[in-house]
Order: sequence, then C-alpha cells, then structure tokens
Amino acid sequence: MKAIVFDMDGVLFDTERVGDQAWRRAAEEMGFAGIDEAVDGCRGLNRRDTAAFFAAHFPDFDYPAFHQRNHAIMAEMLADGMPVKPGAYELLDWLKEQEWKIALETSTGRESTMHHLESAKMTEYFEAIITGEQVEHGKPAPEIYEIACRELGTEPALTYAVEDSPNGIRSASGAKMRVIMVPDQIAPNLELRQMIVTVQKTLLDVREFLEKFGE
Repeated sequence: MKAIVFDMDGVLFDTERVGDQAWRRAAEEMGFAGIDEAVDGCRGLNRRDTAAFFAAHFPDFDYPAFHQRNHAIMAEMLADGMPVKPGAYELLDWLKEQEWKIALETSTGRESTMHHLESAKMTEYFEAIITGEQVEHGKPAPEIYEIACRELGTEPALTYAVEDSPNGIRSASGAKMRVIMVPDQIAPNLELRQMIVTVQKTLLDVREFLEKFGE
C-alpha cells in the first residue's frame, strides 16, 4: 500500500511566509515587541496551543485581539488566491495516477483549511483531511499524524509524511512515519536530520524521490 500525508501551510501553500508577514504587521500595530520569539515558538502549533504559548510567555498581551487582527490581515493578503507551492499540482496528480492514498493534516482550523483547499481546487485529492481542532494535543505531539493514518487505514511506519517545520517533523517522527522534509522558513539541523528519510528542495523533487524509492 502506498500512502502519504501532507502538511498544508509551508508545504502545499506558501502561507508560512504570508503568515509571518501578517503576524509582524499585527504586532507592529499593537506595539508587541516579542513577535520574533512568538513566530518561532508557535510555528506548526494549532490555535489552542498557540494561545497557551502566549499565555505562558506573554501573559499581559491581548492575544485574542492579536489573533483577530492577524486573521484579518491574512485574509486580506490571500484575497487574490492561494499561493501554491511549485510542483504541488504535479505531485498530487502523479500520486493520484499511481493510486497512492493521500491525506492532508494541518494545525489550521477546518473553516480556513477548506477555504484554502477549495480556492486552490485541491479538495478532491485527499481521502482524509484532519484539522487542528480535531486533536487534543497539537504538534509536536504525534496525535494528528496518528489520526491521519487511521483515517487512511495505513500503518504509520509504511506511510510518508511531507513536512517543513521542526514541530511538524517531530510530530510525524513521533508517529513513526517516513518523514520527507521540504524546507520552507527553517533549514534542517542535526536533530531534524535524524528524524527524516530525505530532504528535498521542492515538491517536484519529492515526486522524483518517490518514483525511485517510494515503493
């Protein structure tokens, strides 16, 4: 059985970069000086864990207001359509042709996730879509990837995960999956390299890797 699970932001969509810009704009408007620590600490976390991060590290900061403003800025920046990563459609089309089982997991909420996928006309590629509010413990906990494998009906050890962030890689590795890293905002370090089977520059490179070694 050939199976693969994709992260969304930073893997299929260039939304990590857009999200960072939105966070920094909102932080500047609100006079929040800790944005760099927050961006690094919250990358890959779901909404609940992000709120917990702010409560622990910046208890006096109005996170709900920040989240609302950031969400508005993000929607404005994505109004003209989703920034799809190079090779995304080509890889997904090839996986479908080769009869791979395909799932998507994301720390993003379901409403935004479905909006993004529908805007990019990607929804039909995925047999399962798992979003941030479906898990009790977000990344780096393995729960979201374990759910994805259960919904696909696959063994994690025989299922690939495509990730870009350290928290995502730790999550997929904790689920005992075969992790492919496609770096986005963060380059792989020694810790991450011990958790992955390969680093590929683009999704087109992922396709070439799977053509050679994916079965």
